[in-house]
Amino acid sequence: MTEPLGRDPDVLTTKELAAKLGLSAQTVRRMANAGQIPALRTGKDYRYSWNAVLDVLRQPHPITGGTNYDQSKPGAGRLATQHARDQAGQEL
Repeated sequence: MTEPLGRDPDVLTTKELAAKLGLSAQTVRRMANAGQIPALRTGKDYRYSWNAVLDVLRQPHPITGGTNYDQSKPGAGRLATQHARDQAGQEL
């Protein structure tokens, strides 16, 4: 017997994914726009594979482990702090 045609339960709308993740729909869209989660653009909105999103979210974040972070290269915050110190030193 064949299954009735319908939507794949693995494919979610932005609102459905947001509810499953406990996030706002706006946050989910921002994550999709930033490429943080896999998404398929459908007109003005996105569709998401629940399994693909889970796979990405389960991966360890490179900065939290501490070993993948290159401390020899200063981040934006450190550069801004150094710039502020340099400016303050010039004003004295």
